[in-house]
Amino acid sequence: MTFNMKNKLTVLVAALLIMAIVVTGCSKTPALGDGEVAIVGSTRVSEEEYNRLLDYYLSIARAQYNLTDDMLNTDEGTGMTLLDTLKTNVLDIIVLTEVIATKAEENNITVDEAELKELYEQNHLKMMEEDEDYKKLIEENNLDETFIKDQMRKDLLGYKYKQFYLDKTEIADEAAKTFYDENSDIFHSEQVKAKHILLDDENTAKDIIKKLEAGEDFAELAKEHSTDPTAKENGGELGYFQKGEMVPEFEEAAFSLEIGKISEPVKSSFGYHIIIVEDKREENTEFEEAKDQIKTYLKELDYEKHMDEAIKKANVVKKEKL
Repeated sequence: MTFNMKNKLTVLVAALLIMAIVVTGCSKTPALGDGEVAIVGSTRVSEEEYNRLLDYYLSIARAQYNLTDDMLNTDEGTGMTLLDTLKTNVLDIIVLTEVIATKAEENNITVDEAELKELYEQNHLKMMEEDEDYKKLIEENNLDETFIKDQMRKDLLGYKYKQFYLDKTEIADEAAKTFYDENSDIFHSEQVKAKHILLDDENTAKDIIKKLEAGEDFAELAKEHSTDPTAKENGGELGYFQKGEMVPEFEEAAFSLEIGKISEPVKSSFGYHIIIVEDKREENTEFEEAKDQIKTYLKELDYEKHMDEAIKKANVVKKEKL
């Protein structure tokens, strides 16, 4: 089994920074004791354990995304800072890990020492030799073998339980077909191939349009006048794109233009665009081609629902102010 720790950390931190894991408890008792941040069933989570894991993820976030203290402590517009979000999510990760451990035990799923030893040697020890950034992260946080193996054991147990659940989950063809029919925009899309010239003001855009109508070359004018840096390199070529990929004003104009026609100046938040459509096409993915992928997606949704329900039943109590 390939279980790359560095990749896992990168993906995990990215997830922490862009979304919150919803963890709720079904009871407010028993009460938290001094030095505790959460209770999950019969497990009490100490501030010491929480703070060490928080420092661990903070170090990863700083390294991967060049986060500064100012960035971490700036209000995101929700009354919370990025640091507040990270603090909350790290506690949620601990809660989720404990709930998964309970579900794994109920189904006799374990991690034996041989598996853990192999994972530790193939990932951690190898990366300590080959990846200086990873080595620096481990050393700066004083992360010893016990901590690393503990995290690996929890991650591996979570991986094994999820695979166990997904393997026994069946998705009928009918359910997949219903999803396919109800989400036709995912599987059937119109695409436009276009190029554009971006200008700062409307009058300049109108002057460029006159030059184009007089026969001057679009690519050359894009290289000479466009304020879009990419356009200067490739003559304004955008390639094929579908709805939802461009700003609304640009998209509306591009999809309504006939092939070969030059648009009037189109105003967006970037400036004034001159657009010419080179081609239009439709892309259709038939159900049989998409069926297996849809079933995989629906299994993932089912697992998320399963874990949400397990968390709600776990009698979770969390410290409100971290």
